Amino acid sequence: MYNSSSIIKIKNLNEDKIDEQIKESLKDVYWRIEFNHYHDLIAEIEGQTIKSIGVCWGNPNHPLAKYIYFSSNATQEILKKMLIVQAPYDRIIFSCWENDSEKIKLLQQFPFQLFRKTYMEKYEISILLEKLNDLTVPLTLLSLKQVLTQPSLEEQLFKLLKYSYEQTHLHNPAQVEDWLIWKEKLLEDNSDLELSCIAIENNRVTAYIFVHPIDEEQYEIGWVGQQGNVNLLPILKKMLIGLQNKGITSVEFEVDTTDYNAWQFADLLDLKSKIGWYSYILKNS
Repeated sequence: MYNSSSIIKIKNLNEDKIDEQIKESLKDVYWRIEFNHYHDLIAEIEGQTIKSIGVCWGNPNHPLAKYIYFSSNATQEILKKMLIVQAPYDRIIFSCWENDSEKIKLLQQFPFQLFRKTYMEKYEISILLEKLNDLTVPLTLLSLKQVLTQPSLEEQLFKLLKYSYEQTHLHNPAQVEDWLIWKEKLLEDNSDLELSCIAIENNRVTAYIFVHPIDEEQYEIGWVGQQGNVNLLPILKKMLIGLQNKGITSVEFEVDTTDYNAWQFADLLDLKSKIGWYSYILKNS
């Protein structure tokens, strides 16, 4: 039996009682606890009842960061234990919805800084196409399937993808990997080979937008990138027309404020009126 009001690491939740309100406040990451996708569980316990809880994990794609999340009723004491970092980590990342005031209020008692806002929204394709009606679609657009048959363009594409991702994640650097690894990642992401679009100019890849199926009626806009001064909206229009012709009615977007490529869609999607997923960083001094 645990001592009263102890803050300790626990292996799992099987032996302890957890309040449904605590589970609800952890809903965005609770799957990690259920499937053991975490490094540490830190709990405040009275008797055998969990009063509050924090979760810590890593991400091999961003090896310098320790990720944390905690229940809405967490205390300074439990958060202090979560803020201990050891190699290879030198920074801590926490994310929550911008209206999750209890978590943000606790976080602001420590030297965290807001570094990114992410917007995840679903839209009817017909409405987006109405807004894009006056745009002319560029002639030189290839499908991902076509580019994968041309070695020179293929290498350009995935080197650009690698570069774009690294440049839009400077606060939390990505793992350094060869462009072939990025190709594997994208193909494992189940991109639609026919509907994903790549812009070509003078035999040079200048932009790309990839799209992924969610179900029979809905797709998600995935990797987005460009070099130079490319307008991505006409490419998006071409993709949306292809989706509509396939019988897809809606599409999801995930757009970060740190992604200067996808942020071209911000006005079209009216993101400033949406609720954002806020990400905070604390660097080890």
